[in-house]
Amino acid sequence: MTQKLIKESQVSKYLSEFLGTFLIVATVAGSGFMMTSLDAHPGVGLAIIAASVGLVLFGAISIFISISGAHFNPVVTIALGLRKQISARIGVAYIVMQLLGAFSGAVVANLMFGREVVAAGVVQRLSTETFIGEIVATAGLLLIVLLLVDQGKLSLIAPSIGAWVAAGHIFTSSTSFANPAVTFGRAFTDAITGIEFASVPGFVMAQLIGAAVALTLFFFLSTKKEQNV
Repeated sequence: MTQKLIKESQVSKYLSEFLGTFLIVATVAGSGFMMTSLDAHPGVGLAIIAASVGLVLFGAISIFISISGAHFNPVVTIALGLRKQISARIGVAYIVMQLLGAFSGAVVANLMFGREVVAAGVVQRLSTETFIGEIVATAGLLLIVLLLVDQGKLSLIAPSIGAWVAAGHIFTSSTSFANPAVTFGRAFTDAITGIEFASVPGFVMAQLIGAAVALTLFFFLSTKKEQNV
């Protein structure tokens, strides 16, 4: 009976990671298609996409944080794994589910707007400027998570991450992908919010560097906090 409950609990965690990442990619790709179909002004379209993704993140994190921790992002899973807050086995499973969820989100968005089931991304995004933008976007996102978890302020994670990602769409040159799984998923849609495959490795590298920056900053911030207690 105990083993059955453990297995059911693990399934719910993996499903939560799948669904959360699915929702993010379906939203960003779908809002990209909608922006194009409405022939929206680029500035208005960007604001709509930012708001849509921020709100979906707020909702998804609020719903799933008590089930899986609502990572929805390999860099979050890796960082918490390095801090021994999640086992390697579960962490690997989380990342697999995040990638599957991201791919599925792109497929469903494509289908909703009458596109090919799987369409290669066509937007070339990688440049020195966007590489730096992704470092900033990812470092900020992960640092928010680490600090709020460390401070026990879990209820603030959903609004804080939703706000950060929404703002990142506006103030970062990369429009704040900040997530290797989401980057991977967005390569399977030809929406204006997609990304060509050739740009994916560079974006992921920038995200990993951003994660390293966040972990380094967290080390010093956490140390200062402990010294002041």
